Amino acid sequence: MNEVVLLNAEAGSSPSGTGSFNYFSNFTVVVENLAFNKQVDIFGHDLDTGGWHPFPCGFAKSLPGNVETWTAHVNASRIDQFVVEYQVSGNTFWDNNFGNNYILDTQAAEGTDGVGTAVLKPEVLAVEFAVDAAGALSVDVLVKNIAFAKQVGIVYTINNWQTFQNAFGVFQRGFPPATTPAQINAELWKVEAFVGAGQKGQFAVFYNVSGHTSWDNNFSLNYSF
Repeated sequence: MNEVVLLNAEAGSSPSGTGSFNYFSNFTVVVENLAFNKQVDIFGHDLDTGGWHPFPCGFAKSLPGNVETWTAHVNASRIDQFVVEYQVSGNTFWDNNFGNNYILDTQAAEGTDGVGTAVLKPEVLAVEFAVDAAGALSVDVLVKNIAFAKQVGIVYTINNWQTFQNAFGVFQRGFPPATTPAQINAELWKVEAFVGAGQKGQFAVFYNVSGHTSWDNNFSLNYSF
């Protein structure tokens, strides 16, 4: 992988508790662990100040292949463009979307209770999952809208891959069109499967589009429930 890669970003609004809404944005970045001391920042353009400012990321977790994820949660600042900066061992590395910057639709974010705009770097990513008390597994998946015809699903097991099953997703919503050809629009899909109350298992996400299959297997660890 490159030294630093954006995984995903999102922005939206949430109730403040006083009758108004607060703007927020979240970012997840993957970096190569080149040294213990490092700094990872979202370098974003703030619509309110008109300037570019660094927003620090914090370490989230280590992953196979000597990589780490770092995350940032930003309140109040309305970031409409951003790049990722990684400083380590006297070097500075960037993910700037091939020189185009990454775009967040602030108007869509402000007009939505919850996430209103999303950016996705890989072709498919599981962004949230849970199993309810009845044993229903629900997985929210972001995909790049590469073509209209597509199939989104998971392969899952409850017996350590002695056997496995597939479950297929349903389209939930698209996000506002990107304004740069280097950033493909994202879509949200939901996959549901009955795994049984109290069951434990694993799953990975697949995305079939234009004759190609992409996977999110949590950096080879699979997702555990």
